[in-house]
Amino acid sequence: MARNLVDRIEANQQLADDQPPSLQKQIRNMEQQFALAMPRGSEAAQLVRDALTCLKQTPQLAQCDPASVLGGLMSCAQLGLRPGVLGHAWLVPFWDSKYEWTDGGGRTRKGAHRAQLIVGYQGLVDLAHRSGKIASLIARTVYENDVFDVDYGLADSLVHKPNLKGSRGDTIAFYAIAKFTTGGHAFLVMTYDEMVEYCKTHTKSKGKYGPWHDNFESMAHKTCVRQLSKWMPKSTEFARAIEHDEAVRVDLTADAIDRPIHIEPDVIEAEPVEADDAHVTGEQFDGGMFPPDPEA
Repeated sequence: MARNLVDRIEANQQLADDQPPSLQKQIRNMEQQFALAMPRGSEAAQLVRDALTCLKQTPQLAQCDPASVLGGLMSCAQLGLRPGVLGHAWLVPFWDSKYEWTDGGGRTRKGAHRAQLIVGYQGLVDLAHRSGKIASLIARTVYENDVFDVDYGLADSLVHKPNLKGSRGDTIAFYAIAKFTTGGHAFLVMTYDEMVEYCKTHTKSKGKYGPWHDNFESMAHKTCVRQLSKWMPKSTEFARAIEHDEAVRVDLTADAIDRPIHIEPDVIEAEPVEADDAHVTGEQFDGGMFPPDPEA
């Protein structure tokens, strides 16, 4: 009887040893690698705590391909961004029907949950200021009862006076303004309808879940900054953040920061919405969390 009990304990222990470590444990085991990748002054232990908090807030991340979660966190580490806090970045789960993988039995499977990195408005602003080339960068929301005037003629000016008496009304537009340390400035305006269309065209969630659903205004501000970046001086980190926004990363090596993977949405895409109303003065510079698992 005792021998059988010992055998069962050993068998259960062997079974546990054969199982891959939990995602939480994998994240904790990555702390030293995060530390080596992070900018000076950043704390890897804080990144690990932020990541574990993300898992609690978005349990569906535990169902994602672990490599995509760890890859997104590695990008955060190298860019010096904090996931899930300060509006820096988010990890958003989605269903990638085109992803092929091999199961434990050696069979090829197609489709899996993966994690996508979304860089936030505050993350882009923080990186822009770190470059030392931006004196100020701000995005704002315009309401129908505000005084708002844009002149794209020779004056090339923008005036926004918020209504401080009574209701400001519905949202009608968003804009971003950048002032350069070398002089000059640039601004970009997008209407509310243009922003909704941008969300539907450029996101897998179509605004039904994730940051666009929970923080539409912040994501709209980020979109204005991202579109305006075409006319802003950019640092290497800022350019990398733009490239990794809405990307998937599974390679944890340091140089993979320059090889983000952009997954096409599982729908027929419309033509990209390009904001062509950016004007520059001074110096110019170039339902559920995801669809049901088909296996279920």
